Amino acid sequence: MTVAESLGFLVPVAGMGICASAGWSPLATWLTVAVFGAGEGALLGLGQAGAMHGTEVAVPVLRWVAVTSAAAAFAWLLGSAPSTLHDAGVVDDGSHLASWAAFGVGGLLLLLSIPTAQYLVLRDLVPRAGVWIPVNVLAWSVGLMATFVPGPFVDEDTSAAALVASFAVAGICMALIVSAITGWYLRRRAAALSNRPPGSETCSSLAA
Repeated sequence: MTVAESLGFLVPVAGMGICASAGWSPLATWLTVAVFGAGEGALLGLGQAGAMHGTEVAVPVLRWVAVTSAAAAFAWLLGSAPSTLHDAGVVDDGSHLASWAAFGVGGLLLLLSIPTAQYLVLRDLVPRAGVWIPVNVLAWSVGLMATFVPGPFVDEDTSAAALVASFAVAGICMALIVSAITGWYLRRRAAALSNRPPGSETCSSLAA
């Protein structure tokens, strides 16, 4: 999962680099990065499905990848919205209470986007699948902090290569954190399910 998310994060970062090199408008950059974010989600979902393959928490690969990809694109739209709207002159510097409230709601929806979408698949496979949501919210809350580190050190004068490199390193750190927390949960969940007494409800096997 770590490798998949690390590589996946490079996809929207590459999108940022392309947009920065081409001098695209904030709105065009915003939409482009969201599209590239879907690629990140696809790689993340594929890595997770691969890690769960053959275990008690195996998931249907195509559905899992599809919902993760769509949710990741939505998350990138939300995550990039504050800076994009500010750069486009749509909102102020965030000094007003309404701006902070809107950003707070957006941040919450961002954290809930991927695990909620994945829960819709997981709920049909394992009991108490809802726990997946808070586990992921915790993992992404901690992991996403790493992606904010390059922010103060890059601006419109930063080269595309430096922009990509700085966010790539931040993305790898994020992937390590998210994979460590969610992987720990999945291992414990699979172990608990495999130790259930005979005759109890079992997970569905990996679907096509």
